Amino acid sequence: MFSSATRPFGMRHLIATALTIVAVGAWCPPLEAQTVTGTLQGTVTDTTSAALPGVTVTIRSVDTGLVREVNTNERGFYNAPFLPIGRYRLTATLSGFGPVTRDKVDVRLNETYAVDFRLDPTVREEVTVVAERPLINTVTSDVKQSLTAEQILDRPTVQNLNNNNTFLALAETFAGFQENPTSGQNNPTASSGSSINFNGTGTRGATFQIDGVNNDDASENQNRQGVNLATIQEFQVISNTYSAEFGRGYGAVVLVQTKSGTNDVKGELFYYRQDSKWNALSYGQLTKPDNQRPSYGGVVGFPVMKNKLSPSRASSMDAARDRTPTSATSSSRPISRDRA
Repeated sequence: MFSSATRPFGMRHLIATALTIVAVGAWCPPLEAQTVTGTLQGTVTDTTSAALPGVTVTIRSVDTGLVREVNTNERGFYNAPFLPIGRYRLTATLSGFGPVTRDKVDVRLNETYAVDFRLDPTVREEVTVVAERPLINTVTSDVKQSLTAEQILDRPTVQNLNNNNTFLALAETFAGFQENPTSGQNNPTASSGSSINFNGTGTRGATFQIDGVNNDDASENQNRQGVNLATIQEFQVISNTYSAEFGRGYGAVVLVQTKSGTNDVKGELFYYRQDSKWNALSYGQLTKPDNQRPSYGGVVGFPVMKNKLSPSRASSMDAARDRTPTSATSSSRPISRDRA
């Protein structure tokens, strides 16, 4: 038991410690990972290709209104890391030069994109250039393949009855993908079915992240949590020369970034159904199994405070009915139709 003389000192010590923790937390910059963001960088020159230091590059998100300002160094180089994925508008300004704007610049997941500017002292009005993404990435050397939300929407994906969240099926058309030779794909009931195999590295060599959070099962190195396809903003698989931040895996690295809200109300509804009535009879089968599985839901993003807070919500429902009779095959004997 503490005496009355020591209690005030203990309380003051506790308060001082708490204030120190709060102060340190407020001073430290936020820690973000490239796995949930992208990077814009580039060089600003004049008409003679000379580097321009001190140029202000303003980066504004078209969707959320986020604004980031960076300045070029003595070599005319600027770097803006940790940008949320989405579309941006960049403007470079310097006294004595006309401003130049690069419009429709897309920041992709875990990608560094070079956007260069050329300022002209003889031009006073703003010049707007629509950015075109280069066909070859000349900034980073990692081998990765990605699908955006629009590409995922256009891609036919077969639903597995054992797992409604078949986001791993998106990787099946990527270069280097190999079928699981033992237990099939996207089957969480199998020991190695809820993983992927790239370039012969095996299913246990893969590692998974959702929104930058590790999603590995500790025992089998499978993905632990599924993601509905409608909620994915970008799906990416890195299969070679990835950075040290993915040191846990020696095979493929699977990154999933979910959608966030914007300044506008946007959403979508989806419906998917499997029905045995639509299936053909297998060889020697006289009756069809009676089972249906409808899946439906929606995703909506909306602003709570424009340019400050825009959450996104998703909801889905999965209902299954299985009234499968005992299989009956063609035979010279009387056919038994015992129903379960």
